Amino acid sequence: MTNLLPNEKIEDLQCDGLVLIQSATEYRFTTDAVLLANFCKDMNGKFCVEFGTGSGVISILIAHKKHPKKVLALEIQSQLADMATRSVALNNLQNVIEVVTCDLKTANSLVGGKADVVVCNPPYRKVGSGEQQLDKNLAICRHEICATLADIIQSASKCLNNRGNLYLVHQASRTSEIVALCAQNKIAVKEILPVCPSPGREPNLVLVRGVKGGEPDCILHAPMYICDEQGNYTPQAKAYYGLTE
Repeated sequence: MTNLLPNEKIEDLQCDGLVLIQSATEYRFTTDAVLLANFCKDMNGKFCVEFGTGSGVISILIAHKKHPKKVLALEIQSQLADMATRSVALNNLQNVIEVVTCDLKTANSLVGGKADVVVCNPPYRKVGSGEQQLDKNLAICRHEICATLADIIQSASKCLNNRGNLYLVHQASRTSEIVALCAQNKIAVKEILPVCPSPGREPNLVLVRGVKGGEPDCILHAPMYICDEQGNYTPQAKAYYGLTE
């Protein structure tokens, strides 16, 4: 049995029996994390690093579904790293996932430029934009307090080997910034998947894949719609979320 702290409970990820510890006082993962984990590909036998693992949901999904050799899950907040470590143990994934309390800006001291893949679901908001949480632990997950988008992409470039892949999910409004920062750090954006809440609405998210040292050609995918006109999940969204009829 895993020891649960006050305000914690175990939740079913509805994916082959995977579970996750969640806390009422900590940042809870969103569907963006599930989208990103399923957007990742070609990870069989690879060394993957996740920046800002939080509760560990992306690393757990990737380890189970994408079959990497190792996932190094980095988290700057020690209480979240502890919660993620216990979730990894609950899913018997200790042989694949290692959770480390670490500032992603120093990640390459652990990685040494050998990562095949870097994955990140970063804080979306710049400091001073939007309403900021009063609780610092929540604010760090939503605002660029500990790491900016520039920090994340620069650190990813340092950690990746040549032709290594960077996977990001972010606000659609920051797409041009992502592309520019990747170019500055020798990462070519190769795929962009816009994500729309429903038909007739503009994309609010983008899923991005970049390749370190890659050629400057990019696939702009047709938008992915989460819900149809009736408010039901689309077949593509169901496939990403692991839902069945």
